[in-house]
Amino acid sequence: MTARLLPEEYSKPSDLKKAKHLPAPFKLRRYYMPGEVGTHNTANDCWVSLFGDVLDITQLVQTHYTAEAEPLVKAAGTDITHWFDPKTREPKSFVNPKTQLREYFAPNGLYLQLPPAGPSSTFEPSTDVPYAIP
Repeated sequence: MTARLLPEEYSKPSDLKKAKHLPAPFKLRRYYMPGEVGTHNTANDCWVSLFGDVLDITQLVQTHYTAEAEPLVKAAGTDITHWFDPKTREPKSFVNPKTQLREYFAPNGLYLQLPPAGPSSTFEPSTDVPYAIP
């Protein structure tokens, strides 16, 4: 798996140098073994594997830690490629046969920027957090 980090504008907290909850910087390598990725499985040290790349999403989770970040924390240290369509690289979706509404495949619950299954007056999409793969 190749290493890939989120762009700085999405993953840099306001006072990075003063942050004590973030892990120590790691050496960027060309390849990581699944066991190495698996050791980064907490909200304070959160890596995921996606389409063969390794993403350090620790700062994203820390800056946007809400109920929508919890599925990402649960999946930390694992491969989440199965959450996305391999052709479009968008989150997988399906039509619910009971409601006839489009729903997103979210095995651990809805995560950042995924809208709820039906109409909702409380859902406000955040434009500063990308879910798409760069």
